[in-house]
Amino acid sequence: YKGALALASAILAAGWGSFCRHVLGQRFVRKRVRSFEMMIDLDDRGISRTLLLFGRREEEHMLILRRFLRSGMTVFDIGANIGYYVLIERDLIGEAGHIVAIEPSPSNVELLRRNLELNAVTNVTLLEMGVSNRAGQQTFHLSHQSNLNTFHPIGSVVPHLNERVIEVEIESVPGMVRRVGRVPDLIRMDVEGHEVEIIEGLLPAIEAGKMAPMILFETHLSRYTAEHDLEPTLRRLLALGYKVRMAASSSEIGTQRVESYGYRGEPPFETDLMSRAIFENIATEDAIELICKQGGLRAVLLARP
Repeated sequence: YKGALALASAILAAGWGSFCRHVLGQRFVRKRVRSFEMMIDLDDRGISRTLLLFGRREEEHMLILRRFLRSGMTVFDIGANIGYYVLIERDLIGEAGHIVAIEPSPSNVELLRRNLELNAVTNVTLLEMGVSNRAGQQTFHLSHQSNLNTFHPIGSVVPHLNERVIEVEIESVPGMVRRVGRVPDLIRMDVEGHEVEIIEGLLPAIEAGKMAPMILFETHLSRYTAEHDLEPTLRRLLALGYKVRMAASSSEIGTQRVESYGYRGEPPFETDLMSRAIFENIATEDAIELICKQGGLRAVLLARP
C-alpha cells in the first residue's frame, strides 16, 4: 500500500469506479480480490472502497488465519459483511470445511450472497441476524461505511453513523450451534465492540466443556466503558486456559507500545496505510493492558494451548 505504483493503481481504480458510477450508472462492479472475484458497492465508503482502491485490506487477519485454519475446519464468521473474510476462510478450509456466515445488515447480506454465488461457494450457511449473549431482538445502528454498523453507537464510530436503525434478531454462540448443528473450530469477528457480549455468551459452553473454539477478534478500545467493559469477560476466558497465541499491533505506535513490554514481533508489514507487526504469546496481564486499557493490539487470536 506504499509507493508510487500503489498510489497510481489506487488513483486509476478510483477513476474507474467514478466512471462506472456516474457515467454508466452502475452501483455494483466486479473486482478481482486476491484469488477470488467480488461484487463491490460503489456507494459504500467502507470495505468496498478499500477493496476498490487496493484489492485487499487488514493483512493481519489473513496472516493469522493462515497460521491457524486447516482443511476441514468449521468457522463461525460473525459480522461477515460482504464476504471478504468468508472467501479467504473458504480458500483455507477447502471443500471439506464449513463456514457459518452471520451478518445482520440486509444490504451486506444481499452482497454477501452474490459474492458466494459469484465464486460458486456451496459450503457456507448464511444467516441474516446478529450474535450476542442472549436470544431476542436488538437495535442495530447503520453507518455510511458498511463495516462500521454497530450495536454500540459510542466512541470513534459516532461520526460515521447515518442515523438509521433497524431491529435485528440475535442469538448466542451456543444458540447458533444448536440452530445450525455445527460446533466452531474458530470464531472470527469484527463486531465494533460487541465482542464483549459475544464472548460473554460463549463462556458457559466453554466452562461446561461443550466447545473451546479459537477466537479471532478485532479490538475496539473506544467502545469499552465502565458499563461495557471487556476486561472482566476476557479475564474469565483467560482463566479457562485461553492464551493470546497471536496478535497484531494496531499501528507503528502500537508496535512500539507492545515492544515496550519486552516483546519482539515479526518484521512489520504494510496494510491499510499503516505499519503493523505480528506478536506471539502475550502474557495475560500484558494482554489486558494492551487490549482493554492502553490499546496497541488490533487483531487478537485467543486459543487454548
